[in-house]
Parts: sequence; structure tokens; C-alpha cells
Amino acid sequence: MKRSTFRSIGVVVLVIAVAVQTSVLAAQASGPRVTTLVIQPARLDTGKDYSLLPKPEDLTEGNAVPLYDQAVEKMPTNMNSGQIAEWTRVPLSELPLDQVQDLLQRAQPSLEAIAQATRRKSCNWPAFQPGTMPAHLSEYRQLTFILCVKIRSEIAQRKYDEALTTMQTGMAMARQVGDAPTLVQGLVGIAMAAMMLRGVDDLAQAPDSPNLYAALKALPRPFVDVEKPIATERKALETSTQYSDAVREAMRQQVEPAYERTRQLARRLSADIGARQCLEALRHYAATHDGWLPAELDDISGVELPNDPVTQKPFMYRLDGDKAVLETAAPEGGSPRETMRLEITVAH
Repeated sequence: MKRSTFRSIGVVVLVIAVAVQTSVLAAQASGPRVTTLVIQPARLDTGKDYSLLPKPEDLTEGNAVPLYDQAVEKMPTNMNSGQIAEWTRVPLSELPLDQVQDLLQRAQPSLEAIAQATRRKSCNWPAFQPGTMPAHLSEYRQLTFILCVKIRSEIAQRKYDEALTTMQTGMAMARQVGDAPTLVQGLVGIAMAAMMLRGVDDLAQAPDSPNLYAALKALPRPFVDVEKPIATERKALETSTQYSDAVREAMRQQVEPAYERTRQLARRLSADIGARQCLEALRHYAATHDGWLPAELDDISGVELPNDPVTQKPFMYRLDGDKAVLETAAPEGGSPRETMRLEITVAH
């Protein structure tokens, strides 16, 4: 095997290992991911059919990948990435709508290309090529931040239907990026979907906003199927004639921990989706019980609540005065940072 070939393969393995190790260190850095929410009561029975992914009848023929390339090519220059990231975190009341609108106008050509891409029936990424990295992954994450800011600005202006359309676009983009032949793309897709779910939290706290219980329930589990890229990469390694048995075994030992870590992250995303589904059920309960929260999740009738995908048991829930605490469990081998804690009160 040529040394240059081995080096290029090693670069890809190293990138995957570093990305996974970074997530492990972040998980060990502190306690649970805590989100404090003041939810608005909202009934389930509104008669409207909300969805967090484009509906099949809205899809058109064609391949999404060239449109994603266009979205990257048309990205505005000189963006302040730090400021955009901050806009995804500040309270909605502090979001500088004039500055956000300026950003969105400059990013409009990219956003239009993404919207078209996510409404295509196919997304045919280039085949996995050992020794190469997929293109534009950092740009896709930057575009996801812009979509998150767009959603927040629409919610702040109570343009809820527009916010849901943007959320559909972002969730579909995350799923298309994750549904690809490389593990790195799967990791990026998971991270993008986790970012988009913050919009559910913002919407749950917005007056007269719709209940997204059914839309969350309809999302596929797992949202990103990481077994596909894992199988593709394993097959490419095992069938390649470029490597000796010793090299293949060394590479296998390097990537197997990354595969397992990626599975953990995929399960964590499923848990985060399920927790938001429970959150929307709590909004329904509050709307039908004069603003009160249930003592137990079992007290919520008329809905089928998901189990925590890690434990296969109901999510941990307790009521402490007028505050409810909903928690996800850490995956096997995970740390407290792997869990999410929603601290929930009801707006009055």
C-alpha cells in the first residue's frame, strides 16, 4: 500500500476519532443539559395537521445535492459566526430583529436553495471514497445556525406557520445530511437536528402557539440511521485490496469506538425528540386543567407518551411545587452531560 494512501485514510480516521473524543470530553465537562421553560398551555385538538418534515405530496422529482452545493456557493460573505450563534441563545425578547432581518436578506439565495433541496425526493450523495472527506460540512452547520435564527425571528413576530415551515426545512436538511454514506455526515446530521429542536422549545413558550405533539410523534426513530454509514465504511474497509490484514485490523480498532459513540449520540437525539413530545403533552394537560401540571406523566390521558429510548421505560418526571422536571437517561457508558433536564413551569 502506498504511504500517501495510508496517510489519507489515517486523516479521515483521525478526524472521526477527534470529533468523537471531543463529544466525550464535552459530556464529561459538566452536569445535565438544563433548559428552563415557561410553557404556554395548548390543546392537541386544534384540527390542524402540523408536520416537522415536508409531506410526501409536497416533494418533487430530482436530486437535492446540487441544490445544497448552490446553497453553499451563495452563502453571504463576512458573516459574524459568533454573533449568529449568540442569536440562537438570547431570549426572544432580546433578539435584534432588524439585524437578524439584514442577515436573512443576505442569506436568502442560500435559504431558497435549501428549501428546494429539502423538497426533493432523492438526495444522492457521492459514494464513500476512503481517504476523502465529504464537502461543505462546516457550511451546512453554519446554514443550520441561520435557519435557527430565522425560526426564532418568526416566532418572536408570532408568524408561527412560517416558523414551522422553516423548521420543516431545517429538520429535513438534517435528515438528508445524516442519511449519507459516511459517519462524519451522520454526526453532522445529528448535531443539526439537535439544533433545530431548540425551535420546539421556543414555540412551546410563545403565546397562542400550536401544539406539536403529533408532529413530534410522527418523526422517524431513529431520526438519523447511523447504521447505514457504519455498514458502508466497514464494507469499504473489508473489501479493499489496498490494505494488509494488519492495517485493516489497526484501522478497525481505531474506528469501532467512534461507531459506538455515534450510536450513543443517535439514541440521545431520539431521547431529546421524545422529551419534547412529552413537553407538548404537558402543554395539553395544562390547557385542559386550568394551567396545572400533572403529578405524574400517567395522569395525562388521551395521548401515547414515548418511553426513553435508553431505558425503554417512561421518562423520569417529578413535580416540585409548580415546577415539573423532565429528564432523559444517560446512555450506557455515558455521563451526566448525556442527559437533558427540562425544568418546566406554566405561564399565567
